[in-house]
Amino acid sequence: MLANIISLVSGCVTFLGGFLVVWGAVALGLAIREQQGGSQIASAISTIAGGAIIIAAAVYFGMLDTSWLPA
Repeated sequence: MLANIISLVSGCVTFLGGFLVVWGAVALGLAIREQQGGSQIASAISTIAGGAIIIAAAVYFGMLDTSWLPA
């Protein structure tokens, strides 16, 4: 039961992180194309980095050991 919940939460958070990575990549592409200032580019890069950190946290959360729980 708990393993199913952990798997579900991990999948949802991984999706959220992937969405942020894609959103940041689109924002980065638009900032470069429009030749906007460094703040727009820095914001896009930080969005990409934040999404990657969220994905890493979701993967780690999904690896939690629940074998010690009673069945």
